[in-house]
Amino acid sequence: MTHHVSNLAASAPIALEGLTEALSRWEGQPLNDLRVASARISHEFRTWVEDPANAGRPISEAPVYLDRMAVEIIIERMYFTE
Repeated sequence: MTHHVSNLAASAPIALEGLTEALSRWEGQPLNDLRVASARISHEFRTWVEDPANAGRPISEAPVYLDRMAVEIIIERMYFTE
């Protein structure tokens, strides 16, 4: 089952620029692939946050910020719709 969450922008405004594109990249992936991606992305995100060079920077500047959000949204949607 494909979860077309990237189509949400057609019916509801998405305030976070780039999120729709991130959702499009990940939707349609099998749950196991999303779980693996989530673990990898979470590790990359934590590594970025813990890097002293990023101290004081907003987390939204992390390179995987939107992918992290998109993968978690899709996983959550899959749990509620399947």
